[in-house]
Amino acid sequence: MSRPRRAGPETQRAEDRARWMRPMMLAAVLAATLAACKSKEPPPAAPAQTADAGAAAPAADWAARCEAALAGAPQQQPVRRVQAILDGCRPCGDWAPLLGWNVLPADGGPKTAQIEAAMDACRAYCKPEAKTAFLGTLEASRGKHSPRPWRVLGETCGEAVSARPDTRYMSAPYFALDRIARAAAAHGKLGPLLAAIELPLPPLSSTGGAFVLPAAPAIAPDAGPVHVTVSTTEITVGKLPRARLGAAGVTVEAGEALYPGAPVLPAALAAALDQLAAGPDARIAVIAPRAMAARRLIDVIAAAGEHRLVLAAAAAGSPEGWHLPGVVPVVLSAKEAPGALRLSLGESADGAIGALKQAPPDQLAAAPAIAVDDKATVEGLAKLLGALAYRDIAAASLRRARP
Repeated sequence: MSRPRRAGPETQRAEDRARWMRPMMLAAVLAATLAACKSKEPPPAAPAQTADAGAAAPAADWAARCEAALAGAPQQQPVRRVQAILDGCRPCGDWAPLLGWNVLPADGGPKTAQIEAAMDACRAYCKPEAKTAFLGTLEASRGKHSPRPWRVLGETCGEAVSARPDTRYMSAPYFALDRIARAAAAHGKLGPLLAAIELPLPPLSSTGGAFVLPAAPAIAPDAGPVHVTVSTTEITVGKLPRARLGAAGVTVEAGEALYPGAPVLPAALAAALDQLAAGPDARIAVIAPRAMAARRLIDVIAAAGEHRLVLAAAAAGSPEGWHLPGVVPVVLSAKEAPGALRLSLGESADGAIGALKQAPPDQLAAAPAIAVDDKATVEGLAKLLGALAYRDIAAASLRRARP
């Protein structure tokens, strides 16, 4: 029997390489098999796309921009503070889809998907039912100036969206302020800046209604802390609502009685204002609907005694949907000053404004006296008072026009 031949050097090296490569080949085959199996699985879900939906992600430096806005807010005029903060603080992206929610897409407003994406980016919903309720009322409310979707959100989520003590202030700007407040309070640099900021809130009733205020050619954009609200049947007094921002969102400060405050009789008006006014020089805003007869204000001004009443007017610079009052800076009195220029206010203010323009400066040394007839409205009075303010006249008296 012949003995097996011993392998030469070359053959031995070939066999060694084969033994060394065999484990690597097996590993490659196994990897290919696993890859083939994995390719049969469904691909992972792509991250939510918000660019097409219009909810831009917050910029990486949102806090730096917000810091500047919050630091500068106390120096802004009151009615412009809210918009300045909304412009500067965007912790969950661009507010445009939410602030413009009421504008229909056909008129240039955001699509429903954009609003939905912006709400999701802000983690708007405290529970799934809140999203269903909000979106369920959204389409029917758009274009109708109805805050229904926001009030539904407030009713469902309560303190989670700062809907306290009720839902009257619920709106897109209010929701945005809530999210800004919570995000800023959680940020080391931004939180301390919130304490110095006081924001005016719209003077809304418990149902969310408000008077349509008159326009005026000259106003001061700060209505002050105290109001007298006058309707055709009632006089009420109280503190105008203010807001503070903090870790719990938006906190409403409105004194003992929420707007429109406590009803008072004319005989008790001066005493009620004594308790509310900051001092003898404090201006008190008289809030009245623009279409109401101006003569209604004459008795109110007389009943206020020495308190400095000024007529409230619509202020510019507040967010869309928020109707904040300013005041026409002309103090109203029931006492006619000696030597006063007499102006007659009728259904139109144009005649009185024309007489004012023609009056020489020496006739304006005393506060003008305005005779108000039965057809004059609060809107016309605001227009005339604005013309007085434009000429730097600081006061005027009101009386009924003689038949």
